[in-house]
Amino acid sequence: MGYVKRINIMTVSDFWDSFNTEEKCHDYLFKKRWPEGFVCPLCKERESHFQPERKLNWCLKCGYQASVTSGTIFHSRNLPLWKWYWAIYRVAQDKKGFSAMQLMKEIGVSYPTAWYLLQKIREAMKKRDGQYMLSGTIEMDDGYVGGKEEGKIGRAGEEKVPIVVAVEERITKKGLKPGYTAIRAVPNLSGRYINKFAQSKIRLGSIIKTDGWKGYSSLSKKGFYHDIIITGGGKAAGGLFPWVHVVIGNLKRFILGTHHHVGKNHIDGYIAEYAYRLNRRFHEEDLFNHLFQACLLLSPKPKESLKK
Repeated sequence: MGYVKRINIMTVSDFWDSFNTEEKCHDYLFKKRWPEGFVCPLCKERESHFQPERKLNWCLKCGYQASVTSGTIFHSRNLPLWKWYWAIYRVAQDKKGFSAMQLMKEIGVSYPTAWYLLQKIREAMKKRDGQYMLSGTIEMDDGYVGGKEEGKIGRAGEEKVPIVVAVEERITKKGLKPGYTAIRAVPNLSGRYINKFAQSKIRLGSIIKTDGWKGYSSLSKKGFYHDIIITGGGKAAGGLFPWVHVVIGNLKRFILGTHHHVGKNHIDGYIAEYAYRLNRRFHEEDLFNHLFQACLLLSPKPKESLKK
């Protein structure tokens, strides 16, 4: 057996050592939100008086009373912080995906609450990855995901959702390797939606390699160098576009293996979860902190605002 390099990831033991009391959870959130000390969310003043019995910072300039959770997705009177943190930890560490049913069992909440937590975490993942642009040489392809597998013939079953996928090709000392990935569910695979995806996720001047599908035909008119490769389908296509095919195949297994059936309303969240972890596969040791920060930057929304 060859040597496998050890990765210093946060273990379950590490997690509970860090967050086994609400006080530790509060202090961690405070340091992440205000690393240089309290800043009033209203007037940006730094001088405040802390009220320990209510865990509130009272701004001495404008009188605003702010809790460490106010204005964040963690603000909930009924849910301890450690339950939020555990959901973030499990999503960050589990490459195969983590279901609401499993979270419900592990933290002792209702299924709707577990579902809500995971939906918010996926929303944070989507927002964070939305800031990245791909560049260089890009493999682009399309596919269908979601829906039920049983009884479905062909690529586009009734519940399946079309997706467009782009993967950077990076030259390394060990050869050609995949870089950042962007994935988006689209209404259809027409040139209109493929162009919108490319313009929002790929830097102008990049080389985009695609097959001969007509939906890609106008990419060269949008500021990209378009390299059309006629594949003939099957194994030949996989050899000519290796990375994007691997990404699509793994995405399908991720969705079907853990979540089994994902409807059209929620496919964006599962795609975001998969892409977020994939794009940080070399940063496993700090993935909890990265995802925590992404969640902290997401504005709170009531449960009712999420798609059912």
